[in-house]
Amino acid sequence: LMAAHKHTIGVVGTGTMGQGIAQVAAQAGHEVVFQNRRQESVDRGMKAIAKQLERLVANQKLTESEKTETLDRIRGVVPLEEIKGCERVIECAPEDHDLKRELLQKIDAIVSDEAIIATNTSSLSITKLASYLKRPAHLVGLHFFNPVPMMKLVEVVRGMRTSDWTVAAVRGLAENFGKVPIDVKDSPGFVVNRV
Repeated sequence: LMAAHKHTIGVVGTGTMGQGIAQVAAQAGHEVVFQNRRQESVDRGMKAIAKQLERLVANQKLTESEKTETLDRIRGVVPLEEIKGCERVIECAPEDHDLKRELLQKIDAIVSDEAIIATNTSSLSITKLASYLKRPAHLVGLHFFNPVPMMKLVEVVRGMRTSDWTVAAVRGLAENFGKVPIDVKDSPGFVVNRV
């Protein structure tokens, strides 16, 4: 079996969700660029990830060297431009439409034309967010659940203009993170919050 291609993954937002996503990505062997516009938020996020990994070592789910290697793959940064080389960017800013729109537009302007942008949202319309981008086909919703390292399910949310290639790529990424992706329609609340 061919090992999944290791990507450089940008995680924009260093709160609880961003921490969990950065952790599972790094544990799966990807290089992670972990971004927040405030240095203290980046530092806090890095500390929290180290603490989670420490707990895994204590519970014998991870070796000390695996913990070190995982942390070494995560690079905390402040300038958003640092995501330039990332092939996959997962945006996990707070659930605020204007904030996400502005951030996604900036990400869209920085990353390469082949890059895929995923937004971790549980309620905002992917179709609407994609309409602000130069490349709407490359935006997809990727809704992780809290706590990310524990929760297996990930909702893959296709906007009206999301390409099949984009959907397939993020499904593969989610599986590579050890998650179970399920496809959901782009409608208010998606699946879980409506049920």
